[in-house]
Amino acid sequence: MVNNLIVCGGTFDHFHKGHISLLKLAFSLGKKIVVGVTSDIYVEKSNIKNQISKIETFAERKQAILDFIKSEKALDKVEIVKIDDLFGPTLSKDLLINAIVVSEDTKKGAEIINQKRQELGLLPLKIFIAPFAKAEDDNLISSVRIRNGEISRTGKLYVKSEWFKIDLVLPENLREEFQKPFGELLLNISGLSEDEKNLVITVGDVTAKAFNGKSLGQNLSVIDFRVAREKKFVHIKELDFMGDEAIFNADNPAGFVTASLFKKLAEIFKLGIREKTILQVNGEEDLAVLPLVLLVPLNTIIYYGQPNKGLVKVAVSEEVKNKAYNLILRLKQA
Repeated sequence: MVNNLIVCGGTFDHFHKGHISLLKLAFSLGKKIVVGVTSDIYVEKSNIKNQISKIETFAERKQAILDFIKSEKALDKVEIVKIDDLFGPTLSKDLLINAIVVSEDTKKGAEIINQKRQELGLLPLKIFIAPFAKAEDDNLISSVRIRNGEISRTGKLYVKSEWFKIDLVLPENLREEFQKPFGELLLNISGLSEDEKNLVITVGDVTAKAFNGKSLGQNLSVIDFRVAREKKFVHIKELDFMGDEAIFNADNPAGFVTASLFKKLAEIFKLGIREKTILQVNGEEDLAVLPLVLLVPLNTIIYYGQPNKGLVKVAVSEEVKNKAYNLILRLKQA
């Protein structure tokens, strides 16, 4: 059955497979579709604003929907409107809306809309529920999980469960490639910008000491008491730590990404980093950036030293996560 006018709405942050499912159902059911996208003001007022990784702006979210509409060749039947509340255009007496498309977890909102419509003397809307889209772990794909760095927009898990059980080693023929800077190369650092106030991580003893010396307040420091593979330190106070930091330990030989390292990092992030934390690696942390990138939320900033070159700044994005994922797939099981 085709309805003349259908509405659907949401935040549409980090446009993903679930959003596609919802819009495709709306396209199949209606001759005309109105897509309501929450405004930046609405997002700011809602309880979803206090996330480690930021929700995209209205302009970014609208553009992602528009790009999808174009790919579906549906520009002539879809209108995108900005909404500042739950109701959007659904209470208008000038629009003859027939139905609303929602996901299972937003069905309650549609019921509230219908209740309000009846109070205004309007007919209730037919409610159609779009099927959930699931990630590789059979859990739901959501913008929250994407922002938290767990999954891609298609539901790919950035961390395979097997990596918590096996040790991976860097093949000799890949060492030169893995030595290339993973991000922006800096000569030095004097302070953190406003966009780095969420989660900042340092890898390496020299980097940690430099940050501590400038009181930059990184959340997590990964150290191994070595510089250029040689033992240089024996106590965290030599790196200008205060001595009251939470300390975790993991075993990880040079050229390895061990299950121990993956498990300990996952434990740290699961507990939540509220204050300065140290992961002391027994062995070497030369490849620790890879599991870090895969485990942390989007927009996390990771700093590590590049021997004889400077400091590398890695701003964790979806692109960077995919790069780390593809690199770690090239490691061999020990």
